[in-house]
Amino acid sequence: MKTLLFFLIGTVCFSYGPYRVDLIKTIDGDTYKFAVHIWPGLTQVINLRVNGINTPEKRTRRKCEKAAGIRASEFGNSLISKANDVIVHDVKLGKFAGRVLGKISVDGKDLGEIMILEGHAKPYFGGRRGPWCEDPE
Repeated sequence: MKTLLFFLIGTVCFSYGPYRVDLIKTIDGDTYKFAVHIWPGLTQVINLRVNGINTPEKRTRRKCEKAAGIRASEFGNSLISKANDVIVHDVKLGKFAGRVLGKISVDGKDLGEIMILEGHAKPYFGGRRGPWCEDPE
């Protein structure tokens, strides 16, 4: 019985939010550094990767992907910076130290969905990510 109880407790996946945030830095199109307002007077700085999407890499040898990564980063940064209301929600720990996964809402709209619709991201739920494009030889 104790083993079953531990198993059930150990498998519960918590998510947190919603929290209001201020953008500190755009790391890339799917990862942002935010100041998260947890309570009045209490702010936590986090790197948040948008759960459910993948954007092109800015740090790659492929020139076409690097250019697409820069465009995706600028697009996401613009949406967040111009928004009146930026909220993170469904936040959970990521697999890398210091980073969390979550959803970002900009003025009530899902950032990940917008990025996908505008061609700056692809749906992603784990596994190997292929290249976005190939440079001509």
